[in-house]
Amino acid sequence: MTKSKDQNEVTLLSPFEAVFRDVLDYYSQTRSQVFKLEKWEYQAVFDNVIKSRFAGDAKKALDRLRQSFHDARLQENSEGKRYLGELRGLMWQGMDQIFSLLDAHKKDDGVLLKVRATLQKALVAQDLPAARQTVKDVLAALAELEKTRQEDYSALQNSFKKQMETLQSELQTVQSQLQLDGLTQVYNRATFDQQIRKTTQFSFLTGQKSCLIMLDIDHFKKINDSYGHPAGDAVISNFARALTQSFPRKTDFVARYGGEEFAVILQGTDLHETNELVAKLLGRIRGMKISHNDQDIAFTVSAGVALYQSGEPMEQWLKRADKALYDAKQQGRDRLILAA
Repeated sequence: MTKSKDQNEVTLLSPFEAVFRDVLDYYSQTRSQVFKLEKWEYQAVFDNVIKSRFAGDAKKALDRLRQSFHDARLQENSEGKRYLGELRGLMWQGMDQIFSLLDAHKKDDGVLLKVRATLQKALVAQDLPAARQTVKDVLAALAELEKTRQEDYSALQNSFKKQMETLQSELQTVQSQLQLDGLTQVYNRATFDQQIRKTTQFSFLTGQKSCLIMLDIDHFKKINDSYGHPAGDAVISNFARALTQSFPRKTDFVARYGGEEFAVILQGTDLHETNELVAKLLGRIRGMKISHNDQDIAFTVSAGVALYQSGEPMEQWLKRADKALYDAKQQGRDRLILAA
């Protein structure tokens, strides 16, 4: 007994509805990771405003806070629209394939109508042998069509699932690339640019002390020239690991700024404590030896530290830390300089 057209469509569409639902659930579950934003301590922010910490600048502070949320939403919406655009495109592609199949099956229905007409003629003519043979032909044709349709449905469903899996995999890859440096697995430059902006705004609004540390591996070109670029990559990776171990708090932020240069943002940390932490790090680096191709590679690091000064622009904070790092290089390397 053949299925009706409606039953065929239900049989065909139901697995795709399940796939759509799974993908949308996945999107919902990973959304917080894809569009991860710094957790704002709203109460602390508005308590400071209410206490008139900013005096006549309270309106300016609130305007900056409002703008920061606006910028974050714009970024989130941009990424969301891109992903949903790809998802919609995939769904439309799937629907096009489904309707192409249905159109092909309509042609098959036309063939069956012709066979049925032949059967009717044989019955009217009371040609029982011909009718019997026609019935056999009809049953054989129905069986073959049903088999072909099920194969078509299965192939389409498998194809669609694979495309969905590819889209999910690409989403995870994009998420990772947006946040992490490929070699070191610490945060990358793009994520650092976002974090320093947020930290600047938050420190301005709450009065929280924050320090920016810029670090650079000394004579890194010489390491590459003497031992080769794979050895240089090994030095960078081990230095990144030492940074994450030296600054392990949840609020500590470690990023690869570019090449052999790194940046660390410490929130809720004053200049004295930061100075001690960086001094310990430099001492630890002096005692490290990186083994590569049966050779031990020693290296040192220079650092510049700047405490955020209330009201200064993010660019100025970064510039002061970078200037301190430059001074450390100029004064002999393997040292820490505090920004003016």
